[in-house]
Amino acid sequence: MKQNRLKPKITSPVKVHRAHDSIVSTEMGFDRLTLWTDHPAPDTPSRALQQHCRKLVVKSGRSLQFNPAWQTEIKIFQPGRQALVELQAALGPRCRTLVRYAEPAIDWTASDYDDAEVLYYFILEHLRVPYMRQPVKFKEGTAYYARRASRDGTKTGTNVVMYADRPSKLWAARRLALPCCHLEYRLQGVETLVQHGLLTLSDAIDFPHQAFWGENLRLFSLPKKVELGYHLAPDNANVSGTALTKRANRLLDRYRHGEAIVLQDCCRELPIVGSLVTSVDNAPFIGGVTS
Repeated sequence: MKQNRLKPKITSPVKVHRAHDSIVSTEMGFDRLTLWTDHPAPDTPSRALQQHCRKLVVKSGRSLQFNPAWQTEIKIFQPGRQALVELQAALGPRCRTLVRYAEPAIDWTASDYDDAEVLYYFILEHLRVPYMRQPVKFKEGTAYYARRASRDGTKTGTNVVMYADRPSKLWAARRLALPCCHLEYRLQGVETLVQHGLLTLSDAIDFPHQAFWGENLRLFSLPKKVELGYHLAPDNANVSGTALTKRANRLLDRYRHGEAIVLQDCCRELPIVGSLVTSVDNAPFIGGVTS
């Protein structure tokens, strides 16, 4: 899904303005889908499908572990919606499908990597993902909001991943190859996917990307440092504003990564901070645009 950038009026803090002004366009779509069909050897027109996706991998002659009814695995990378429509048409009405893995993604393209980095740090400092209890981990410029695998080696049901050092590969933006801040949810397993309405190929075709990000791009701002400093030690608050600010800075610096305070980690470890944050309207980053 490509969205042409409009400039809605924003009456928000400076950081929101700066992040929004760094965006060239907003792209939404699947970065990757893995699904199974009950046909042992479906006729998938790879050449035609690859006109609408970056890559297609079909593995026949094997069945899904513990569920032999599903006999062919199909992986599709950066598909446009038309790729999914044509895949469903090729499989035909008699083939059942089951989505096993999905990566709904949003790319904010930028004119250069400096602007993409501005967006990256903005999201780090404002995104809060509920129910994730692990600290954000960083590896080669990529932020992972949950463990990539559980201690027993199985993949986690949900992860949130972000980077800003590569061009956008989503189908709508593939030809421009613009730098981007890329944010994706990695959804693994039937139970997790059903929660997001992703069970079959038809569900993927009709997936409401903008509504998904409206619900899951949860942005918040930290309180002013004087306010935070006061609440950190209300019994010792009869000090100057400068002293309260220093108190807040000593705390926040523990959660600093590059130019940002990692809000997720700060709220996870300090419930008092989570109770003081204020919601930031995400509409400028996903709405006020045309598809």
